[in-house]
This record gives sequence, C-alpha cells and structure tokens, in this order.
Amino acid sequence: MRFRHIASLLTLIALATAIPPAPHQRAQRTGRGSFEPREEPEDAVGLESAWFVAQRAYPGSEIPHALYLQAAQQARVDFAAALSSSAASRSVSVAPLQWQNAGPNNIGGRVTALAATPGGPIYLGSANGGVFKSTNGGTNWTPIFDNNGIYSIGALALDPNNSSTLYVGTGEANSSVDSYDGNGLYRSTDAGQSWLLLGLEATRRIGRVAVDPSNSSRIFVAAMGTQFSTGPDRGLYRSEDGGASWSQVLFVSDSTGACDVVINPAHPETLYCATWERVRRYTYRRAYGPECGIWRSADHGSTWTLLAGGLPAPSNDVGRIGLAIAPSRPSTVYAQIVSGVSLGYVGLGFYRSLDGGQNWTRRDVGNFSGNFGGNPGFGWYFGDVVVDPANADIVYSLGVSLIRSSDGGANWSFMGSTHADQHALWIDPVTAGHQYGGNDGGFFSTVNGGGGWTKSVDLPITQFYAGAIDPSNSSRLLGGTQDNNTLQTSTGPGSWTVMLGGDGFQCLVDPTNPLIVFAEYQFGSYGAGLQRSTNGGTAFGSPSGFVGSDRFNWDSPIAMNPRNHNVLLMGSQRVYKSTNNGLSYAIVSGDLTKNLPASLTFSTLSTLEISNADTSLYYAGSDDGKVWRSNNGGGSWTDISAGLPVRYVTRVATDPANANVVYVTVSGFEQDEHAAHVYRSVDQGANWTSISTNLPNAPANDLIVDPADSNTLYLATDVGVYATRNLGGGWFPLGFGMPEVEVVDDLTLHAPTRTLVAATHGRSQWKLDLSGLPVAASGAVPPPALALSAPAPNPSHGTARFTLDLPREGRVDVAIFDPQGRRVATLLRANLAPGRRELVWSGEDAAGRATWPGVYYLRAAATGAVVTRRLVRL
Repeated sequence: MRFRHIASLLTLIALATAIPPAPHQRAQRTGRGSFEPREEPEDAVGLESAWFVAQRAYPGSEIPHALYLQAAQQARVDFAAALSSSAASRSVSVAPLQWQNAGPNNIGGRVTALAATPGGPIYLGSANGGVFKSTNGGTNWTPIFDNNGIYSIGALALDPNNSSTLYVGTGEANSSVDSYDGNGLYRSTDAGQSWLLLGLEATRRIGRVAVDPSNSSRIFVAAMGTQFSTGPDRGLYRSEDGGASWSQVLFVSDSTGACDVVINPAHPETLYCATWERVRRYTYRRAYGPECGIWRSADHGSTWTLLAGGLPAPSNDVGRIGLAIAPSRPSTVYAQIVSGVSLGYVGLGFYRSLDGGQNWTRRDVGNFSGNFGGNPGFGWYFGDVVVDPANADIVYSLGVSLIRSSDGGANWSFMGSTHADQHALWIDPVTAGHQYGGNDGGFFSTVNGGGGWTKSVDLPITQFYAGAIDPSNSSRLLGGTQDNNTLQTSTGPGSWTVMLGGDGFQCLVDPTNPLIVFAEYQFGSYGAGLQRSTNGGTAFGSPSGFVGSDRFNWDSPIAMNPRNHNVLLMGSQRVYKSTNNGLSYAIVSGDLTKNLPASLTFSTLSTLEISNADTSLYYAGSDDGKVWRSNNGGGSWTDISAGLPVRYVTRVATDPANANVVYVTVSGFEQDEHAAHVYRSVDQGANWTSISTNLPNAPANDLIVDPADSNTLYLATDVGVYATRNLGGGWFPLGFGMPEVEVVDDLTLHAPTRTLVAATHGRSQWKLDLSGLPVAASGAVPPPALALSAPAPNPSHGTARFTLDLPREGRVDVAIFDPQGRRVATLLRANLAPGRRELVWSGEDAAGRATWPGVYYLRAAATGAVVTRRLVRL
C-alpha cells in the first residue's frame, strides 16, 4: 500500500466526513457457475504462481529452498531469543507489543486437504496458512502446526487404526503455487499437540499420504518433487517402520511425480498410484505427458504394473489423474483424467474399473469435461475424486465446482453453491448426508448431501497481496486477496465484505472522502486501470486513458500524492498519472523496464512512490531490477539503478520529512553475490548503502519510515515483520503473537493512532498498537555495534572458532541456538570494552553434553545490533 502516511490536514478533513455503510455482499466470482468457463484468459490462469516465484527467484529460475529454510530458521531463532532475553539485554523492549488478528476470519482461503473421523475432530490444511483443528464441526478453528515454521500444506491423513495419529504432508502439490515448498512429512500421535518430522524433506511437495489399514507402520507418500526444476526426489515412497526410514518404490523420471495413491481396504496389499508429468517455470507450464498414468501393485508397493485396458494411451493429451476406491465394493476403482494443453486442460474422461483396474471404461456422457474451467481450462489445479462410503455408484468429482454422479460417473449434477475451485471432500461414513468440503474459499459443511452448505466464518487463512487503512477511520481495513476479491471491514475480523471481484491487489481510500475507494484486480484490471468507487466500494467504474495492451504486473503498483488526493499514479511498463482524482490518466514516462523477452508478462513496474517531503518527487521500480526518479512530477526520469542488485524491486519508500532520503527493498535470496535486501540513499538515489545488517536472508516486501521517528523503520519480509530503531544498524523481530515466519506482503501505518497493519499471504491481516514502542529522538546514525565472523571450520566435527569485534563499550550476549529457537549454550554474557575477541564453541550444550549433529545458530547481541551466523555440526 503506497499511501501510508496521513498528512494532518487531510486527516482532520477526513475525520469530519461520514463513514459509509458496509456494502452489500456480492457474488464471490462472476462467470464461474457449475460448468461455465473461467473468465480469465488462458495465459492468465494460474499466473499468481508465476508472480510468486518470479518475485522470489529473479534473476534465477527457481526459489532456492535451502536458503529459504535457513532464513526461516534464523527468524525463529530471532523471535525465540527476543522472547527469552531480558529487557536489559535488548536494544529496545518489544515484549509488550502484541499483534492482534484483524481477519478476515469469515472469508477463508485455499483449503488443500481435510481429514476427519465421525463425531471426532476435523483437521484442515491450507495453501499457505498451516494446519488447523476444529472440535465442534468446523465452527471454530485453532492452528496446531505453527511451531514447525511450515505453512504450505499438501496432504493430511489419519491413521485408520488410531484417530489420534495425524500425518501432514507439507508443500502444496497443485500446480498453482503462491506458496513455498514444504519440508517433508510430519506426524502427531496426540491429535496435533506435538509433532515429529519423519523425513522426505527433499520431496518438497506431497500430494497424498496413505496408511495401510492392516499395518499402521506401513505408510505411503505420493510426492511431486520440486515445482520449478527437475530432480530425482519424487514418486511414491514407502516406509515399513512408521516413518523411521523410506524407500522410493515407484519412480518414473526426474520430471514426473506421484500425485495420488489409494489402498484397497479389503486387500491392503493392493494399491494404486497416479503419476503426473509436470514441470513449471515462471515462464511456462507443462502439466501433461506420456508419463502420466495409473499404476497397480499387488505386493504392498514392492513391484508395479502400468495399467492400460481401456485407459487413454500415453501421450501429451494425458494430464493430471485423481483416483478413488469404493469402500463398499473395493473392486471398483475410479479415475478422473484431465487433458493436456492441446485439448485445453479440460476433462479427458471419467473412467471406472469393476475388476480392480484390469479393465477400464470411460463413463462420462456429459457435464464432466467442462468442470475444469471450460476450454481453455486449468485441470492441473484439481486432483480429487471421492466415492460415497455406502454406495459404490455415487461418486464425486472435484473441479471448479463439486459435481456428483449417482450412476458410476455417467451423468453429473451440480452440488449446491459454495466457492469455486474444489480441493477436498470428506463424507461421513456413519451419518448420511453429512459432508465437509474445502476449496479456494475455505471450509464448508452440509447435513443434507450438498443441498445446502454452511461456510466457516472462523478461519483466518486469507492470502493477501496488499492492504490499506481508511485515513479517517483506523478500524476500516481493506485489502486485495488471492482468489477472494478486494475486501474491507469496519467492524472486526469476522465481518469482512467483498468490494471488487477477481483476485484483489492494491487499494486505497481517499483521505478527504471515505466514500471514494480505489482498487484493482489482476494485471491492472486487465489493462482497464485503477477502478474507482464513489459509494464506499459498492460499485466501481473504470477510468479513461489506459492502453490495454501495455504490460501490467500481476500486482500493478499505484500511489497517491500524500498532500493532494487528486494526483494518482499507476504503472504498467510506464507510468500513468491522474490529476482529477482517478477519473482519467495520461502517460508520463517511457518504458522504465529492461523490456526483456518473455513468454509471460514480465518487465513491468512493481512499485511507485510520491514523496511527502517534496510532492513533485516520484520514484518507480520494476520487476527486472530498475529504479527511476523524477524530480518534476513525471516530466522526466533518471535511472538510479546503479549500485543496486539486479533483483525484483518490491518497494521504493521515502522519508516523510527528508526529500533526499529514499529506500529500496528487493526480493529474492542472496546466493553468492552477498546482495542485500534493504538499501538507503541520502542523495535521492545517486548512491546506495546496504542497511540489511543482521536481517534474515529472505525477500523484503515493504518498508515504512515511521513519521514520528525517521530512524525507525518497519520491514515486511517473507519470514515476518522486522524493525530497526537506528536506520538498520540492528534489526529485531517486531512484536509477538503473529505466526513467526509467515509471508508478510504489505504493511500500512495509520500514523494518528499509531496502528501498524500487516497483510500476510496465508494468515489474513494483523494489527499492532505501536504506542508501546517509545518514540526516539532523531539523531545521527550510531556506528556499527558489533561484527561477527563466520564460524570456522563450518561444517564442524568438534571445536568451532570465530571472532567478535565490538567497536564501542556495551553489554554483549553470545549464544548458540537450535533451529527451534532454544538456547543450547551461552558463550558470553558480560559488559565489555571495545576490541576484538576470539571465542570458541566446543560443540557442547549448557550441561556439558555433546550436541547432536545438525544445524545451529551462533547469535551475538549488543546494544543496537544483532548478528546471526549458521553453523553445521557433523
């Protein structure tokens, strides 16, 4: 959100303006009924995934998973250390600052998996919000997986012999991935109270977990492997010892994974596995191929046969496959098969076998193929088939809509209205008509077989791209979300309502009139520009002046002049400017990107800023690494990219009181070039200095300069919110209560009430009252508080040595932490004079015991700074 700092005059004007009533709830998505085609053009389908990975990988081709895990581990260490350290040992007391959930709880987000037992608890996995548990039928939910630091969930499974044992396969396996890779398979034996990692970290994305009903120690995991690269860590895995060790029992190739596995409940030695050839880049998708197929094993997975007997022949026309066995007649097996790209990623056929997979017949005669988004469709997004527990002829197909067949897949009917895009369905085997469903809109339940659905309104898993606050009312929050529109609320977490359809992105409220709201949907509202409402968001109109063929970012940037509400900016590959409050726009720049060749939309502007200190001073940043400055309101532009890394520019932010000071944040991960994520300039971008110091190596997504203290900065990262009181001399995790390493895409500050709001991409929005953070007097930037060398040797079998440089006198705390943030050993805690010291860690914990092999973190804290180093014990 660009318009963050509210000028006093405009705030007073806005406070005198009446607040509009909440708009009426409108349809979640137009043009997507039971079998209607998806409205978005084919090349836009799923591009939220391309945006997510492009932002974090550019100029590389994939997100470096190991670096992300390291950054997340460091963030968890930082949070744990901040909690456990005394106030005297911290540069600032932040313990009183508590994040509060701001919702939405009633909108939901992408649910990827469900597991339940009749009359028992329900477990829910979300795309980027973790695992939740309900003990009252889905009315209320509690997160139970946050302490593991992994929020992308691909599969859930209960042990059929012990309902207190739950398996979580991490990493969403659908091909649309605005989420990080997972970190293997986890198990809880106490209904989610505690967790054990069982391995398979390299598989990254798990599509299904199945437990042998005759032997709970035999577990199968269908793994898709890395999403944006090929490799051997995919296929079907089996454990015979409860997850202590694993064997890869089915492997096809380095670009083909296993997306589904089902076990015959009457003859558990027989199981079926679906393989899926799928490779994604942020420039293209291949989700089909001749290696897509159905396999059968009759010896608990030791050997496999590729099935044919009436199934489509292997070819590029075959795509993702979902499988299901009829519990009441296990010789009946169903397969939902979608097509490849040449046929439009639609339904290729719904197949049934009555003899355990030996022979297959295509069953569908209508209403099946169109349930994957029309033509072109997006069938790669769906992979679930469910059979009624009591009737082998009643089967459900999960696509855009939930559809039902009562004649074994021949004819299909629409099952009531929920949200679009179905990913999970559980049918109660005891109570007829009782079902749970999960889709892109959250969790739904029915007691009459789908005749009517009840939506959960207590599930904070909305994936925000951006947020906003009404300048005249700090209780009125807004934001754009993944697949859940642009939203707003004035009354709390449980009462968010829809303003503008589609995927929502940047939005803002006019500071002089809260009835005037600006918002957009994907790709700059598909080239129509920033949408404008004059009735508080009930209805929107399009401005004039935009060129629809321009290159607009998936999340197109906007900005409002902080002292003149009539001036707005919006970016494509060039800058558009309005001087009449968004009614019309004119182009005020040339192409400010590198205009790199790409098969999908790239080389676009990604951030815009207008300085509060000098409102003729504009900045623009691009997704391909360019930053520009205009000193005359867009009349001319100067390239100020020199000295910055070639990365996706996520934000340009200005000091609200000093026109010479500007900040740039970039995404991606440092690999070998030691590029930083936050840069500062005191000469309008002529020269840049890194102020990343001790920040985790993770994308920085937004930065706010506190207007009450320009030395205080707030930073949104992919591993939480960080702050500094000394212009980056030392950063600390800001506040407690919000999931620690959740992706935070956007920050907004309501300066009059000192309210900071974080928009996360998986756990809705959070509010923080900054009044507990003392406002410091402005002053010169202090010298660096300490420097810490990398441990050597690293990895280490025994003693590791490092040096600590303390430029000025101060209290120093040096300690070793494990990846869960627990203090293993304290190496130094004392008031020290300036100087260099060599320190040694013997590899022992505080009790003198040898530590286990693994990853540890060496953390040094002194007044004004914290430095963390990673150390591997062998």
